[in-house]
Amino acid sequence: MSEISSQRLLSRIEQLRVIGEDPQGGITRPFGSTAEIDARQWFVSEAQQAGLSLHVDAAGNIWARYPGKRPGVLAVGSHLDTVPHGGAYDGALGVLMALEAIQSLKESGYAPEHTLAVLVFTGEEPNAFRLSTLGSRLLTGVLSWEDIVSVTDDEGRPVMKALEDAGASPDAYDLSLDDVRGFVEPHIEQGPRLQDSGEVLGVVSTITGIIRHAVTLVGEQNHAGTTPWALRRDSVQAFAQVMMIFQQWLARYAGRVTGTVGFVDVYPNAVNIVPSRVEFIVEWRSPDLDLLQQVAQGYWEAVEAWSRTHQITASRHVILNQPPSPMDQSVQTLLAETIAHHGMAAPVMASWAGHDAAHMARRVPTGMLFIRNNGKSHCPDEDCAQDDILAAQQVLTDFLVQWDETLAKEGIR
Repeated sequence: MSEISSQRLLSRIEQLRVIGEDPQGGITRPFGSTAEIDARQWFVSEAQQAGLSLHVDAAGNIWARYPGKRPGVLAVGSHLDTVPHGGAYDGALGVLMALEAIQSLKESGYAPEHTLAVLVFTGEEPNAFRLSTLGSRLLTGVLSWEDIVSVTDDEGRPVMKALEDAGASPDAYDLSLDDVRGFVEPHIEQGPRLQDSGEVLGVVSTITGIIRHAVTLVGEQNHAGTTPWALRRDSVQAFAQVMMIFQQWLARYAGRVTGTVGFVDVYPNAVNIVPSRVEFIVEWRSPDLDLLQQVAQGYWEAVEAWSRTHQITASRHVILNQPPSPMDQSVQTLLAETIAHHGMAAPVMASWAGHDAAHMARRVPTGMLFIRNNGKSHCPDEDCAQDDILAAQQVLTDFLVQWDETLAKEGIR
């Protein structure tokens, strides 16, 4: 067992917490913001003081390396950006745990077989460029440079300029995973399952699939006072009806599929006008691919059928169709064995939140370690107990040694 510095880890959590602190509550540190750049610079300084070598790739991902004796990199990390008014642990805890694990191993004199690296991903959360999991998708080839080269935010700022401001060189598209032998992402669970079960840690088996459809309902704009109710083609009333259909589908598949309508736009959005258009985004999630596709398609067909009988034009645009992403079985097993060695149970669980690990798993052996939190996330009330953090830190540090040595033995054979 390697000695960790509890005080250093907890201090870093508090130092990072104030970067992007929002007067309205929580932390607002989206990709491309001044706060996010400040957080990146703070991390680089901490990693340099820890004696790690730093590199920022073309996607803005930060690599902080502790060199090993043989080829190959074992990467651990997460992201530093946040949602608006978010919490201090989503993403950030995984980065700081990775840094502490590698720094404490270095200070203990551990000479790794493989290079150990903290990997900080660019733009995991939704942002002004509408490009979530930006760094991991570029790194793994899920997203190409051609896909983003003309993307701007609503103020016309190019995403390529934001990447340059983050330290990436737009002329050095040096993205490769050829030397990476695996990736592990420590992350708060963001839900109540560990809390309800009384367990501290969990091993992720699969990261949920996500389907998002942008749906448009078009009726007819008219006067709010003079248009008879029977003659109205009211898009907001139509939206209310398709939301009732949405609730029916959710109830039918409760526990196996979840869904959210979190964005709605009404036109012309005036108090005395029958609205002519509603645009909304419906999101479906499930770790079961067949069921996910069945529900997303079934709901859309139900919306179409209702609209045809009520003189409403319905159309949709698929903006995300991301299948579930299974985690590597050998990494899962080693994580579970390390947790058990520390006298804790290791429940295996699906992640209903998306993560950078979902994209990394398509290219390299990948795992996720869940840490119990208070069941709240993407909000200022997000919290994580110090004892749980320190227990997870010790497990992660010891896991890195076991992972490094296990892969070295496999290489010898």
